[in-house]
Amino acid sequence: MSRWKVLGIVAVPVALAALVAGVVAAGAEESRAAGGLFSASLVSPGLGPSEKAALQARIDKVQEARDKRISAQDRAKAAKRVARQMAAAKAAGLPTATATPGGTPDYFGVANWAYTPKLRKFIDTLPGLGPVNKNNLGNYIPVAVPDTVTYPGSDYYELSVRQFTQKVHRNLPATTFRGYVQTNHGTDANGQNTVKPAPIMYLGPLIVADKGRPVRIKFTNELPTGEAGDLFLPVDKTVMGAGMGPLDMPGMPGMREDYTQNRAVIHLHGGHTPWISDGTPHQWITPAGEDTQYPQGVSVQNVPDMPDPGEGSQTYYYGNQQSARLLFYHDHSWGITRLNVYAGEAAGYLLRDDVEKDLVARKVIPKAEIPLIIQDKSFVDAKTVRKTDPTWNWGTNPRDPGTGIVAPKTGDLWYPHVYVPAQDPYALDGVNPYGRWHYGPWFWPPTRDTVQPVPNPCYDPINAPWEPPEAPGVPDVSMPGESFMDTPLVNGAAYPKVTLKPKAYRFRILNAANDRFFNLQLYVADARRRSADGRRYTEVRMVKATKTKRFPADWPTDGRVGGVPDPKTRGPKWIQIGSEGGFLPAPAVVKQQPITWNGNPTTFNFGNVDLHSLLVAPAERADVIVDFSKYAGKTLILYNDAPAAFPALDPRYDFRTGSPDLRAEGGYGRIKAGYGPNTRTIMQIRVQAKRPAKAYDLKALRAEFRTTATRDGVFKRGQKPALVAQAAYDSAYNEQFPTQWPLWGYSRIQDNAMTIRTVDGRDLDMPLMPKAIQDEMGEAYDEYGRMSGKLGLELPNTSSTTQNFVLQNFVDPVSEVITDSSTFEALTPQAGDGTQIWKITHNGVDTHPIHFHLFDVQVLNRVGWDGIIRPPDPNEVGWKDTVRVSPLEDTIVALRAVAPEQPFGVPDSIRPLNPMEPIGSTMGFTNRDPTTGQAIDPAVTNQMVNLGWEYVWHCHILSHEEMDMMRPISFKVDRQLPPAPELTAGFAGAGGAPPVGLSWTDATPWDGSGPATTLGDPANEQGFRVERALVTGGVPGPFEAVGAALANQTTYSDDTAVAGNAYLYRVVAYNAAGEILSNEAAVGP
Repeated sequence: MSRWKVLGIVAVPVALAALVAGVVAAGAEESRAAGGLFSASLVSPGLGPSEKAALQARIDKVQEARDKRISAQDRAKAAKRVARQMAAAKAAGLPTATATPGGTPDYFGVANWAYTPKLRKFIDTLPGLGPVNKNNLGNYIPVAVPDTVTYPGSDYYELSVRQFTQKVHRNLPATTFRGYVQTNHGTDANGQNTVKPAPIMYLGPLIVADKGRPVRIKFTNELPTGEAGDLFLPVDKTVMGAGMGPLDMPGMPGMREDYTQNRAVIHLHGGHTPWISDGTPHQWITPAGEDTQYPQGVSVQNVPDMPDPGEGSQTYYYGNQQSARLLFYHDHSWGITRLNVYAGEAAGYLLRDDVEKDLVARKVIPKAEIPLIIQDKSFVDAKTVRKTDPTWNWGTNPRDPGTGIVAPKTGDLWYPHVYVPAQDPYALDGVNPYGRWHYGPWFWPPTRDTVQPVPNPCYDPINAPWEPPEAPGVPDVSMPGESFMDTPLVNGAAYPKVTLKPKAYRFRILNAANDRFFNLQLYVADARRRSADGRRYTEVRMVKATKTKRFPADWPTDGRVGGVPDPKTRGPKWIQIGSEGGFLPAPAVVKQQPITWNGNPTTFNFGNVDLHSLLVAPAERADVIVDFSKYAGKTLILYNDAPAAFPALDPRYDFRTGSPDLRAEGGYGRIKAGYGPNTRTIMQIRVQAKRPAKAYDLKALRAEFRTTATRDGVFKRGQKPALVAQAAYDSAYNEQFPTQWPLWGYSRIQDNAMTIRTVDGRDLDMPLMPKAIQDEMGEAYDEYGRMSGKLGLELPNTSSTTQNFVLQNFVDPVSEVITDSSTFEALTPQAGDGTQIWKITHNGVDTHPIHFHLFDVQVLNRVGWDGIIRPPDPNEVGWKDTVRVSPLEDTIVALRAVAPEQPFGVPDSIRPLNPMEPIGSTMGFTNRDPTTGQAIDPAVTNQMVNLGWEYVWHCHILSHEEMDMMRPISFKVDRQLPPAPELTAGFAGAGGAPPVGLSWTDATPWDGSGPATTLGDPANEQGFRVERALVTGGVPGPFEAVGAALANQTTYSDDTAVAGNAYLYRVVAYNAAGEILSNEAAVGP
């Protein structure tokens, strides 16, 4: 969570002062889009007296909060106080308590943080796709090779998750990761499975798929078992789903068994998949042979027409009924998602379609395509880690059987594990200089219903006067508020360099970081500044952020510490053609632009990020073209200045060249040119000094996206129709959509409903579904007083007296119910279909990237609580699966979920509400009615529930997701009983001997390519059950199940039949609607 001082239900930024030296003029311009791209903000018309009163009430609370900030200056003063006290104690030779590996942390006398060894930047090359693009360390991103034989009409892969090691930098020992590898052979040009898969490598294997051609996966968990299967990272077992499960340990009543740490699952992020293959938090598996009562999650379901893969494996089906786009797959295991993904369980997934292929073939977009998967990591420095993080006791070295201590190993991944409170209520200044996150009992208003502070084992008023008598009552091993690391990786390499030709390239960018945002910019490298070892071109030239002649209009002049990049060194613009949802309605040209904040205190979202360049939050993707034809012989730096947290910067997470020494506050020392840690300089690009190619034809690109009277543009012919007509879609549809209220497609702050116009010209009245986000508030602290973030509902039709949120835990009963719209022939919203418009009200402090499983959304607008309407950025227009939701404003999105089509029936998700508790337990529920805010009576108890097709929506800051900032979605689909099979049976052996052969009809058959009517048929069977009755003396006995058949299978051989016996057989076809019997077939004398 961001470093904001919070009071009541509102928050304001405090870290802005750490970035800005001086006060931004109150008359600053209103918020603008990325790089000033979209039109001026709009003001909501028609605020009535009640709405004005509600707005004023909110503003009053914000003003109250702004008077109570903890600033970076406050923390620096507290650091000086503690430094004086420590120096005096050291001079006097006074003994003080020290924390030990694996022990209780010292929350007030040490950083409880660690930093990567100094690494030289830009000495290793960028790993590319396939072995032909390996880097100097031999690393590349493997591309999976499909088996097209085993399942005709589908691409089939066998993937495993394993533990492995790989170097990410030549000067850093190999790091242990967990990641994916293909294990089956691919099909060659002669139709034989002879192509060997690539070895396991970081971020592999990337899967390339085609629209409409299914991908089938058998996934196997090959992680170590037992103690060896434990993560090499700190696991907070108080996180829901990470510790105790519902069952007692064998022979130990009352002692619940823990979930294991070697669980894994695959979630195809952005994929429109049947829920059984979505990879939700309860669909994890453990390795075969693991000694556990929980071998798999409660929602694991295999693909109905694929054989049971056996213990430790599961199957997935991706229909790929989407347009071309970049997706990725990653872990989503309950309680350990953030750790598994940080450990390496993520890889890319490229989906192609004919529209994209045509653009490439005609050279409208470049054929040269480079993935840039960007993350941040921290690595253990064995020489220093115990100095700044004395309780660190994880990694890949063996654990001492006597002491339980693990010796630190350089190159291992490091992850924060101590919840350091921002406050020290026993100090006159009230500030803990090492503090990072607010602590509920020491916050205003203080949380009373949480675990309260405990005696501080380091308390010693004589020898250690900086230690207060109490410490936070949080677990010794505690998940962090966020994990902002110090070393950027691109495609698995730290600070890589890449050499390109002076021509246009297409970059497929993915922010795969756990928690960090990136504001990506390109600048010509500073040729004058040298590193200590004599290297040049490692830095961006910085200038003072003050009013300067010939500065661009939007260049920051706020006096920020460290300055801003010299605008004279700006590199080529980003030409963005796609986002998570595929191609945009029109190309968006994004200029190089440092981050700015809304500095106008008269606006309600004061302190939110205002201007930016190519901004990508965790899980966001950007499909961009960059033309280097004017940069032959030049070296550029891929640069980032996004604040961490976002939008409120903590200088300790802003690792930049020339930064001040922040060690007294738990930060890093001074950072020198040419070396890490550094999160500003991500990658070096060297453009060859060759004759440049012709400048990229942006005019021709724009023409391709524009619809005319004679030809549909890229978006219209390749994407599903937009749900709400807005002026931003005019060129995509060759229309002039309304620009004035009420049909302008924007929601005002006072709206609880809106009238929309569809792109095919119909007007519909739509209610706004009130959703809520709240973080770092008293209502959102967890049971230990740690700040948290929650999703929930805003009470409908709120006013100045009723505005309120009802926050929900992940395990609470479902509140988001969506109906399938596939039964409607039209692709645009229809009266009575499943179209919904969500108004997400954010009453908190952080910008949250909210991710929606199953469906994309159309961002309609954002509206501040002061009524100022902000249209989406041009590169947010179209379809998104991850949307940035910022504080103190409403974000409005439209959605219309359509069930993916597959050739088999899909069961419902039937599981306990809270899988970690026994049935009947009342633990873990908020017991608040989300529609009224009142207590639920009788209280919610853990019980089996039918969620239909179950999906989730959540924050994709993974630390926040596992603070319970996630909610289930129940998707309601049409279902019908399968038609009754027609069965024939007879002895199949020689002379009428066993076995008995059975065959039956399937009214919804599938042979891998057809018939097309089977795809998505609600009467598709999930499978068949074969039943048999023994006939004795002409009287049949009871029917009993003797076998089963997969969906689309129409034969079965009963090897247990006995010669001379008479039998009756029947086949039961079943799906989520129920089951139906075939006719009875007699066999025997």
